[in-house]
Amino acid sequence: MLTISKPLSAKQARRYHAEEFQNARENYYAEGERIIGVWHGKLAADWGLSGDVREEHFQRLSEGQHPITGEALVRHQTARTSTNARGEAVTTMEHRAGWDATFSAPKTVSLTALVGDDARVRKAHEASVDVALDELERYVQARLGGNRPAKTTGNWVAAKFEHDSARPVNGYAAPQLHTHVVVFNLTHTGEGAIRPVQPRELYKTQQYATAVYRSELATRLTTLGYEIERGKSGQPDITGYSHEYVDASSPRRKQIEEHLAKDHRQGAAASQIAAHQTREAKVDLSHDEVQQQHRVMAKAFADQPVQVVRALRSEGTASNTKCLGCRHTQP
Repeated sequence: MLTISKPLSAKQARRYHAEEFQNARENYYAEGERIIGVWHGKLAADWGLSGDVREEHFQRLSEGQHPITGEALVRHQTARTSTNARGEAVTTMEHRAGWDATFSAPKTVSLTALVGDDARVRKAHEASVDVALDELERYVQARLGGNRPAKTTGNWVAAKFEHDSARPVNGYAAPQLHTHVVVFNLTHTGEGAIRPVQPRELYKTQQYATAVYRSELATRLTTLGYEIERGKSGQPDITGYSHEYVDASSPRRKQIEEHLAKDHRQGAAASQIAAHQTREAKVDLSHDEVQQQHRVMAKAFADQPVQVVRALRSEGTASNTKCLGCRHTQP
């Protein structure tokens, strides 16, 4: 599913890039020590941004500047503190750098891709995210200011960062495939002007983009040969997993749900706040140690990820064997 954060300030965006997006200590199924982002969007292409995300380009965009020349493209706001009619101190937000749009794979998909070691499932997630992003970009609007209505531009500049684990709970970082997409607060009006993004339409199309992502993912998983069923939230789940194992592999979700229940709150906005308030310190474990934790958890539930992948491959082998006397091979 897709969730879109509240606006990120320039400072928050810079910190996200330095501490979260680039740091691969918690990407336990990826090689190297840095998560290299990838550019997305028509405006990114117009500016010659493709492939890996460079830090200097990311930082300039966070400040509302041209990524190559550093030219200021939108008016930069600074935070100001004032007192309202009730005598309360109110601080305005500094320049809005953009938003963090996060696509999260269903837990059974994460388990199959990571613990079951089927790289094709991870690729299916990546491709589905790209299709959903292309659709979401079509609804981008420019904020023109004053009483002028927003104008649909259909272009943005965004940076994608893929992660493969959830925040740790009691020292256990569960496998969780998800993609962060930083959508910068810049769009081209088509009339030679760069304007800030009006985010209202992005928030309104969250459910549509979620549906596109899920539909694309279901189609790709089915093409790979997996049997799919719809989960209680409408997500495409790979069959062969018990509810007990899925729940045990989702301690972060349970932690957030318990926090919401304690405060008698619900909804996406409340969930985002709860997620921030319940974040635990990063675990100081190696990639091998965390993967071993995942394998131990899986073994306690009859190695379901391995069994699901093995069953699929066995079916494929049996299909090919049946056709050895034919002039063609079953796909």
